Amino acid sequence: MGCFYTGFDWRNRKNGYFKIGETSGKTPAARLAQIRKDDAFQCLGYLILKGETKAERLFIESYARMQMERVPGLTHTQNDHYLYSIEGKDRKYAQAYEFANMALNHAMDACRMINVSFELGTKTYKR
Repeated sequence: MGCFYTGFDWRNRKNGYFKIGETSGKTPAARLAQIRKDDAFQCLGYLILKGETKAERLFIESYARMQMERVPGLTHTQNDHYLYSIEGKDRKYAQAYEFANMALNHAMDACRMINVSFELGTKTYKR
């Protein structure tokens, strides 16, 4: 049982830093523990995957990444990281949630394509 997660660097002021990822853990908590202490990351949503293989988890992440690369305003910087211009202080979180919801929808589509069961995670993770 693993998960697919989305999130962003909540400290950024000028440019948003958005990330998607997968982990073999049941929640993003274990992955967040590996993030450097100087980094700031808030998980904006995740899917708990049920009975998937590592290859299936990687497919789900890759499919979501492929779809997110088509989103105007997101610049793919490395692996599963994207930069975007923050439209304003009041839009900082709203923009990040819009990207997170898009990524989660793409991940759910990928799960349905390969018949992987999933459940939407509800707990909040922030570091």
